[in-house]
Amino acid sequence: MVNAWLVNARRGLFATDPSAAPSAADGLVVGPLAAFACFGVWAELHYATRPSPWPPGAYLLVVAAAVPLLWRRRRPLLTAVLCLAAVTTYHLAGYPGLAPAVLAFLACAALGLHCERHGLLYGLLAMAVLWAVPALPPHSLPLYALDVSMPALSFGATAVLAHSARRRRLEHDARLREEAAASEERLGRRLAEERLRIARELHDVVAHTISVVAVQSNVALDALAAAPPDTDDAREAMLLVRGAARQALPELRAALDLLRGRAVEVADGRPQPGLGQLAELADQFRESGLDVELRLPEGAQALSPLVQLTVYRIVQEALTNTLRHARAGRAIVTLTRTREGEALVLRVADDGTGGAAPTGSGGPEHTGGFGLLGMRERAESLGGRVHAGPQPDGGWLVQAELPWESS
Repeated sequence: MVNAWLVNARRGLFATDPSAAPSAADGLVVGPLAAFACFGVWAELHYATRPSPWPPGAYLLVVAAAVPLLWRRRRPLLTAVLCLAAVTTYHLAGYPGLAPAVLAFLACAALGLHCERHGLLYGLLAMAVLWAVPALPPHSLPLYALDVSMPALSFGATAVLAHSARRRRLEHDARLREEAAASEERLGRRLAEERLRIARELHDVVAHTISVVAVQSNVALDALAAAPPDTDDAREAMLLVRGAARQALPELRAALDLLRGRAVEVADGRPQPGLGQLAELADQFRESGLDVELRLPEGAQALSPLVQLTVYRIVQEALTNTLRHARAGRAIVTLTRTREGEALVLRVADDGTGGAAPTGSGGPEHTGGFGLLGMRERAESLGGRVHAGPQPDGGWLVQAELPWESS
């Protein structure tokens, strides 16, 4: 018990709080109170019935009791010890009255208000010291005298009120934190409910539509099986449609699981697409008539899955726009790492001759189009950026800068 009390006392003496450094407000509080104490000292010296020690020493002791109070919020216990030491020295030196004790009100209030632990106990101990000092020589006043006991009780009441104010402040702060946590929890629930609603809508609309596409493509292929040989192009197109639908279904289910807060993994057990699937993606576009060249740097496979997924989706969207709008015959996908090694630069350039921008785009940045907007949102979610626009020598360029984050 004694050891714990000593540890807490040491914390109060030497612990620091940089946020509570002395301010102009502290000076406005301590200064007038010190001036009032000096006036009391002057009155007691002026009307004293017996000679006093060196008068300037009384004012110096007032200053010695007042200056530490500027740090009362930072080191309340040390401040109280120094203030009470100056008041006690004033009395023991034989000066009349106890005018500097008025400064002890601030010291007792600081103990109750700013001590993290046992502030009320320290305040009551300060009251006991201030009560006992007048009973010491040379004045030796009785403890029950009103001019001794009443000021002492006032010091104790100050400590009690300050401690009560501290408790109310802590309870208020705790209530604010609880309300903030509850508000955040309510917001999280609303977001989760909205994500579930979006997932249901996507499932009911998009997933159903893709399933119908897959089924109808099978029906068309069965019908084309008995068709003349000159329908090979149509058969090949339907095969591509069926393959795209089959690939989109598991990825859509993975997106729905992500909205529902489940693990991000497609239905057939394959991971979310990354750099390893870029070759397969390029083959799909080659089958559609777009010559795609991939240029990947060494070590790119070590990128985090989220960065790889973002790269895959940006490349997928950029090549889709090229195939649909640019009338291009060739596209080059290049991944490079900056010299500093902190960023990944993705470039998707084509040799298209017109209509490269999606419908609705405009201006030099071509900010329209949901595909480009989606690419930008994906990049910005990782702290990156995307730029798209025509190249000086013809064709269209999509360039993304993403953080190089290893898994």
